[in-house]
Amino acid sequence: MRQFGLTYDDAISIQSCLIEGLKAQRRWYDFVSHDLSSLEKTIVKVESKRSMKKIAYLNGFTKAKNKAEIHDLGKLVVE
Repeated sequence: MRQFGLTYDDAISIQSCLIEGLKAQRRWYDFVSHDLSSLEKTIVKVESKRSMKKIAYLNGFTKAKNKAEIHDLGKLVVE
């Protein structure tokens, strides 16, 4: 992360935003999933997986979350 000029605090802030976004995305998906087309569902799945990968990557740098917390966040990923 230092190669991108980010500090620890920057990484924590980004990770927090990604986590809140993942939670919001899951709530939205649960609310409207019955109205989505197959293509839209696929897009949501890909985007939620990308968010989770970014969260996990940042956690490798910050160690802000333990493995159990990361595992619980993984349950928010749309499957």
